[in-house]
Amino acid sequence: MKTRDPLFILYVHDMDRALKFYRDAFDLKIVQHTPGWSMLRFGGATLALHMIFPGSKESTCAHAGINFQVDDLDSAIEEVLASGGEHTATREPDEFVPVRMCELRDTEGNAIELRQFVGPPPDLAKIE
Repeated sequence: MKTRDPLFILYVHDMDRALKFYRDAFDLKIVQHTPGWSMLRFGGATLALHMIFPGSKESTCAHAGINFQVDDLDSAIEEVLASGGEHTATREPDEFVPVRMCELRDTEGNAIELRQFVGPPPDLAKIE
């Protein structure tokens, strides 16, 4: 099976607030916006936001549903905080994981992660 066009779905309580958060904090491009379903593009992937309507059994993601690579973790954390997100933890690299990572929550309570490689990042284009 050959796959393409990755789509990540996060469930949200307030569509406009969540859309603004991902647009502003991560500079994602809005490609669709409706009250129940919106999509933003980044690289070759799409982030879809799915509204949780009153009475629904759906919920936000308690563990990272999406992870973004950044060049400067500290400034990226500040941008997330300025956009209404919450910082929960930062992990520094060690001999087994050469990546600085932090866990955050978006404005809806979904867990997200940011990562900054301390050495050269893997060349994902070479992986098939």
